[in-house]
Amino acid sequence: MEVIRFGVANQRPPLLFIHGSYCGAWVWEKFFLPAFAQANWHGAAISLRGHGKGENTDRINSYGIADYLQDIDAGVKLFDQPPVLIGHSLGGYLAQKYALENTVKGLVLLAAPSLLGLNGSMQHIALNRPLLALQLGMLMTLGPAHVDLRVIGEALFSNAKTARQMEDILPFLQRESARVSLEASWPDFRQPKAYVPTLALGGDEDALVPEFEFRYEAQFWKGKSKILPAVAHAVMLDDSWPDVAREIMGWLANNFVG
Repeated sequence: MEVIRFGVANQRPPLLFIHGSYCGAWVWEKFFLPAFAQANWHGAAISLRGHGKGENTDRINSYGIADYLQDIDAGVKLFDQPPVLIGHSLGGYLAQKYALENTVKGLVLLAAPSLLGLNGSMQHIALNRPLLALQLGMLMTLGPAHVDLRVIGEALFSNAKTARQMEDILPFLQRESARVSLEASWPDFRQPKAYVPTLALGGDEDALVPEFEFRYEAQFWKGKSKILPAVAHAVMLDDSWPDVAREIMGWLANNFVG
């Protein structure tokens, strides 16, 4: 499993960053990990199996949710105390699945579908951005060489200029497990063994996940939700990433530094 560590261990809880679909731990490396390390936080970003610089990318469709949860568990065990899970998109969904039955310090859910499942997001994309739905489907099955990355870039970022600036990153996108997408389609109505501090952050320009998902997951976890203006889906890479990082750091400080 690919692990990118950041910061120096201290008395604060560690942070475990979990990426979303079609990418790997690299999405956190450009801006978020240096910023959090500079703010005296420490932890790691992991790549789920078949992602990033991990092994067996060609076997991606053989992996299911249980496999990804095993990877998160391995990430949790990197530390001598339970971490705060910070998950983006599918990674936020998986973080919630993990926290239903395992001990974590807290949850930060970024542009993440709720435990109602991925059907809501899929329908949202299909109804509002049918061309995007088509391109994402091709990315899942064929990979980035066979899709129009401009369409995906315009959906991930808040403006066309940023999308053009990130053109060097988009080719690192990859296929995603069709098995996971199918398994994650249906609601999970289980209650967690324990409720933990939870922050659900989303943007009002997110083309992939509707705003009601952020509010629902905050209500489910008895936490806090916030919709940020002019923020698109790629919260860790878009122009607004400093605002998103500040929101997370402020919430972390209020809950875990005292």
